[in-house]
Amino acid sequence: MLTDNGLAHDVNDLGRAWLPLTRIPLPHKPEAAPRARGHIREVLAVRRVEGDLAASVELAVSELVTNAVRHGVCLCGCTRGAVSLALMRTRDRLRVEVADPSRTPPRWPTGVDSVDAETEEGRGLLLVTRLAADWGDHARRLRGKVVWCEFTAPGAVRRG
Repeated sequence: MLTDNGLAHDVNDLGRAWLPLTRIPLPHKPEAAPRARGHIREVLAVRRVEGDLAASVELAVSELVTNAVRHGVCLCGCTRGAVSLALMRTRDRLRVEVADPSRTPPRWPTGVDSVDAETEEGRGLLLVTRLAADWGDHARRLRGKVVWCEFTAPGAVRRG
């Protein structure tokens, strides 16, 4: 598949049997991040995910949704495409996925030097890389991309 700038972009193979916990559409507006945080907080509370893990997931959700709203625009510059949030689990992992209408992959920071100090660009993704056990992105079949991150949660995710 091709990105908006014409570069090849691989489709991610999940390789695990993920059980969906929640999936919600979000407005392509600034209020998407607080709405996503509140929703994730409720879902994690029902699943009895607490403490540092819950805080890390909530923070990563906030950063990824903010980036999707801010940078996830179509090639034409419009925001017609949907933004969505999904939370899934396996026995030992939680996975957050945020979809947006752009095919352009995020520029994952490689360290503090890759963060623009004046505009604060890249700090959110740097934070996600520090919090999550794994992260990445993949193109969707028809349109857009998914940016995801995973958290190790052995025995922490209970059936609701």
